[in-house]
Amino acid sequence: MSKDNKRYKQYSINDVEHACSALNSLIAPVEVNLEKYKEYYQEAIELLVNSKEDIIPAKEYEDVYDKILHRQHELLKFIADHQNSSFSYMNLRSLLFKSGYLKNELDEDKKALLNEFLNIRNWTFHNPQSILVAGDEAATRRIPEELKEFVKIVPQINPVIIKEIVGYTVEKLASFIFHIEKRIQQFETILDCMKNDYQELYDLLEIKPMIISPGMDMFKVQYCRRKVVSDINDLDSDIAQISMAIQKSKYDGSDEKFYEWVIRKKNDSKT
Repeated sequence: MSKDNKRYKQYSINDVEHACSALNSLIAPVEVNLEKYKEYYQEAIELLVNSKEDIIPAKEYEDVYDKILHRQHELLKFIADHQNSSFSYMNLRSLLFKSGYLKNELDEDKKALLNEFLNIRNWTFHNPQSILVAGDEAATRRIPEELKEFVKIVPQINPVIIKEIVGYTVEKLASFIFHIEKRIQQFETILDCMKNDYQELYDLLEIKPMIISPGMDMFKVQYCRRKVVSDINDLDSDIAQISMAIQKSKYDGSDEKFYEWVIRKKNDSKT
């Protein structure tokens, strides 16, 4: 990898403005994904309340489960990730504290919560071998006590069993809802920490750049919603494509490489 390629993988934080920019890039997606997470949580509650049977059809359960899980994955990505070329709140805050931009450490409860999120992320983003170990352990515990000396758990070799779930009990859904309710509270706690840290960074700025509206406190960070339509030619699309090129060490900062990677409609100029 050339030096030109490599330097693009790291975002340099050399001043408060860049510290704000990095934390801003995490707060916004956490806010959006947490809102959707809560929305799908309500859908799960409605599914439970409206269920007339003890068994919920798999498609109905999995439709809401998949949406919730996707948003949880997104939240964990922005909150607790320790990859070298990634920013999450967990590693960014550590960097900002060590660099002196943030003066106060998180309390032990919040540190423990971030570590819990990191463990969840590591477990859900991979296929751990512990799943197989846990399978043997769980199967062994289901052998009746009086039969344990006669029965041995052996792997199922042939046929290969592919379990197709056709339904879920209402108890399973209720347990899932209870679990998500707890997660929402935890995510909200961390989002509050992120916003408090952002305010602390903003307070360090001698000149506070912002768009002033009547009645707005220029010393207080504002969070404003802007409704937009996503398009193939918008800035976010360019950012995603160039980021992928950088991760693959295919970007050198030239116009040629930029337009080689970004998507453009056929009738759009590349200049």
